Amino acid sequence: MENLNKKPHILIFIDDEHRPDILPIEGNPNIRTPTLDRFIDQGAYFRNAYTPSPICVPARQCFLTGNYLEKCGTRGYGIPLPSEVVTIPGHLSRYGYQPVAAGKMHFADGSDQMHGWYERIGRDIRGRNGYEPADDPLHQATTFHEEGTGKWSQAKEITNARVGMSSFMKQDKYTVDGALMYLDEFFVDATHDRPGEGPLLLAVSLGCPHYPYQCPEELFNYYMQRVKPRVEDLPENFDCDNFFKIKVGKDVTYREAHRATAAYYGMIEWADTQFGRVISKLEALNVLDDFVIVFLSDHGEMLGEKGLWEKQQYFDSSVRVPFFISWPQKFNRGSSIIKENVSLVDLFPTLCEIAQVPIPSGLDGRSLVPLMEGRSDGWSNEVYSELYHPLNGPSVMVKQDNMKYFRFEGRDWPEQLFNLDADPSENHNLIDNKAHVDDVKRLRAKVDDFMS
Repeated sequence: MENLNKKPHILIFIDDEHRPDILPIEGNPNIRTPTLDRFIDQGAYFRNAYTPSPICVPARQCFLTGNYLEKCGTRGYGIPLPSEVVTIPGHLSRYGYQPVAAGKMHFADGSDQMHGWYERIGRDIRGRNGYEPADDPLHQATTFHEEGTGKWSQAKEITNARVGMSSFMKQDKYTVDGALMYLDEFFVDATHDRPGEGPLLLAVSLGCPHYPYQCPEELFNYYMQRVKPRVEDLPENFDCDNFFKIKVGKDVTYREAHRATAAYYGMIEWADTQFGRVISKLEALNVLDDFVIVFLSDHGEMLGEKGLWEKQQYFDSSVRVPFFISWPQKFNRGSSIIKENVSLVDLFPTLCEIAQVPIPSGLDGRSLVPLMEGRSDGWSNEVYSELYHPLNGPSVMVKQDNMKYFRFEGRDWPEQLFNLDADPSENHNLIDNKAHVDDVKRLRAKVDDFMS
């Protein structure tokens, strides 16, 4: 019989709505994330990692299943993941792993709230028409409502930014407390002694830095002195009716945008501290070296860039995500920045290869282990992201090498094409540029094939 104890434990840190550029490795001088920095410095950091959908529920369903939305059967935001779909925890459990999830999974309102996890710690939030409050005030979720939207306006989120402990932060504290208790049970408590059982797969998933924009006073004051709000307008050829469009000086004041920006930064540092509590527990238990550490966010946050807030955009600040895998015992080359385009759907086959278990057939994702080993030959350098909005209809993005193309099927909005090498801020739409006729033709065809 295979010795399951030789397999590594796996710890997946997940946060929500984390801009990809708010990490020191991205050259951000203001943010303090010592826990994440520690493992980035000894792992593989994927600089061009993209979410399969720039909104919470579909993104999480995709990376848990290793597939884009068509195979998940969940193209709409609140559609539950079918129980028969194979997930990371369900698959790894077949090969001895003990899968436990702490915190936000966001399985919408389906009857199956496990999807392969053996145990769940803490409460989740629900996916139907905004967020509904839980009974327990300790981890109560926020309810948003504005007629016809299921949520009040983004302007109100900005004006409400302040010092405080948001509902997500309260829930996150509860989540981490529960995860620490479980680690004691798994590794120490005699009543939960598990001799001969397989390794642990633990996901610790936080709601922060998702709005509402609130953080403790010390953090709020620190970042008010160090960060400034973005005061920008939509780029040329992107004049569309957008629920998330905010005009500083008209819809909100400069100071209100400043406060929201500072609070958002503070929530990221606060989340890093919560992850640090888990790491400290593993160190105290003398098991940290036995873990593969993964970090990802489900999508980004525009944070005022181009006059937009929140997510649901194909600009990099919303659709690109921070993502790293650290396993020094195997990949001990120190910090490695991987520049190839990768997707969160690649996590599933990657963990299979790391855990030495078969990769299910038919996954859209690809193992990242070759890239982590410095082997990029033959890598198909393209990724997709998609969104199915009840008002705006379907939309799809493809990024191939340095070129990004996206379009909206349900609205008369202009197609977008950007060269991210020449224009990393995505300000110059090249869709009508005669020098890029071939790029447009090729990428349109790829989106057509993807959607067919």
